[in-house]
Amino acid sequence: APSTIFLITMSQKEEAATHKWKQQHVKVGVGALIFRKDPDSNDVKVLLGKRKGSHGAGKYALPGGHLELGESINQCASREVKEETGLNIDSKEWNFAFMSNDVMVTDLKHYITIFVVHWFDDTLEPKQEVKNMEPQKCEKWDWCLFKDLKEGKKIKPEQFFVPMRNLLFNSNYEPVAEKDGNSSRLAYMGV
Repeated sequence: APSTIFLITMSQKEEAATHKWKQQHVKVGVGALIFRKDPDSNDVKVLLGKRKGSHGAGKYALPGGHLELGESINQCASREVKEETGLNIDSKEWNFAFMSNDVMVTDLKHYITIFVVHWFDDTLEPKQEVKNMEPQKCEKWDWCLFKDLKEGKKIKPEQFFVPMRNLLFNSNYEPVAEKDGNSSRLAYMGV
C-alpha cells in the first residue's frame, strides 16, 4: 500500500500560530525502522527505545535524528543507528517507508520526519548486537512486535514520540520486506 503524507489541520495551524517557536524553520528528522522476523513466531518486530534528556523525553521512539547539511537520508540513518545502537548498517541498505509532518506544539518544534526501513538479519556474520550507546538519551532498546504497537497494546498512543505516533496511528503503513518488491530504494530517488 502506498504511504500517505499527512498535512496539519487548520486547528493545528491556528494553535501553532499562537506559540513562540524555538526554531525559525521546519527541520528534517530521519527515523530508522529496523525490522526483524521473530525466529519462533515469524512475527515482525521493530527496534524501539524510550527517549530521555531531550524533547520527547519519556516517549517511545525509533533510532534516528537530525539530517545534517550535505548528508543523504541514507547516510543520516546509518550514522544515527551506529551512534545510538552500535549497529553497522550500510547506507545502501535503507528503503523509503513513510514521511510525516510533525508539529510538536508542546515542545514548540516542527519537523518533517522521513522514515526509512532496514530488515535486520541476525543470522549473518559478523553477528551484531544492539547496544545502548547513548544511555543519557535512551533508557534502553527493545525488539517490540510491530502489530502490538500499531494496535496500541502495552504502549498507549500518547506514549509515543510524535513522529512514531503519526506513523503508527495516522497512516496505513505496514512493514513490507524489500524482496516483495513494494519498497522504494532511496538511492533510486537520489537521496
